[in-house]
Amino acid sequence: MHGPSWGIANDALVVEGLLASTTDPVTSRATAVSLHAECARMRAEDAVLTVVTLAYDTATTHALRGRARGLDVAERALCRDLERWADPPGAVVAIGEAAVAYLVMSTAEDAQAIRGHLPELRAQVARGAGAVPCASAAQGPSRNSSDVMTRAVERLVMPGGVLPHQDHWAAGTARMRPLWDATTGRRFGTQVRLQAESLDDAEAERAEALLAVTRSPRCVDAVVAAHEALPQILAAHPDDSPLLWDVSAVLSGTGPAREVLAEILADRSPPGVWIGVAAWLAALDEVQQALRVLRTRGHRIVITRYGSGREPLAAFDELPIDAILLDPHLEAGARITAEDSAVLLATVEHAARNDVAVLSTSSTTADLHRSPAPVLPRTAAPGGQLLERARMVGLTLRQTAVLVNAVQGQGPTAARWDRYDVATHWALTSR
Repeated sequence: MHGPSWGIANDALVVEGLLASTTDPVTSRATAVSLHAECARMRAEDAVLTVVTLAYDTATTHALRGRARGLDVAERALCRDLERWADPPGAVVAIGEAAVAYLVMSTAEDAQAIRGHLPELRAQVARGAGAVPCASAAQGPSRNSSDVMTRAVERLVMPGGVLPHQDHWAAGTARMRPLWDATTGRRFGTQVRLQAESLDDAEAERAEALLAVTRSPRCVDAVVAAHEALPQILAAHPDDSPLLWDVSAVLSGTGPAREVLAEILADRSPPGVWIGVAAWLAALDEVQQALRVLRTRGHRIVITRYGSGREPLAAFDELPIDAILLDPHLEAGARITAEDSAVLLATVEHAARNDVAVLSTSSTTADLHRSPAPVLPRTAAPGGQLLERARMVGLTLRQTAVLVNAVQGQGPTAARWDRYDVATHWALTSR
């Protein structure tokens, strides 16, 4: 993606790359990585951090129509709801799984005023038709920003009395589910997750996905307990097929904690187990370093929730990766919408070209690319053979979108491309 080889000015690519690394590709707001900034301003002792979260409950989230016409739409709408309410203006951050957060630093007096406006937010979102989002909030000294953000999300997604940072792993249970090869439909292996016993599978998976964004340094002891429990869990595995441990939750410390958690992961992972990391986490430097260490020790690495739109802005050969586990919302959408189907097919094709295995939690995903849905791009193709060349050299959907946006510029009338634009054009040319 260097400028001269594509006929694009380097500064345009630099600008687009910076935007892509700091802006959430689904909602065009600040990326979830923004929640991890432990800057000097955050540590100001006299400032109060307010975090307000807005999200749909788990049942509503799972009922949404996949990604393109479901989860993505819902997340953008939630961002708009928070921005309309926010006073004073703050940062609206997309945190995924039909949830967004508003962060603002203020004086103690202003923080009290913000708290007093929360009933207005609940009344605002209750006026619309259909499901009503849930809201939660937390406030505290900005020097404790990690804990404040964690409390806000916990209150949003965890049932009353369930506190994942309090002996979560020791009191939890191991849940295993089969994994399938998404291209052949053959059984591949087993995914193992640790979760609180008081949560069902759907609630636990979503809670852990959101808490992975904000879990605070106080969770280090719980993470050590998880690593200590894992060998006994693996010993009960009935066969020799691969066992994938999704470590997103145990890597999810904010700020300085994540480096410690990455070191624990690299030092304590049992030999032979496959390591799975959520797509957005795999983009972080300290996480990639831990994964590279694990790979040199013989572990296979899997990026989970791939296809959510929040994948690393890097080619497969730049990442320590052996397989991807498809995002379940994308798979659900691929069964009913052409946009999600095009993204899924482009993802599977790209992985095959790079000898990267594609996994699924559904045995029927392999059927989706035998009869792809008809698709019509919503945007005009850029001039020349830009899309064909990007596909030929192996750029990802996100990389190609960055390339197209660099060509078309930042003008007010320029169309902004995303993964759906790229995937639908590729699907059209391959028919």
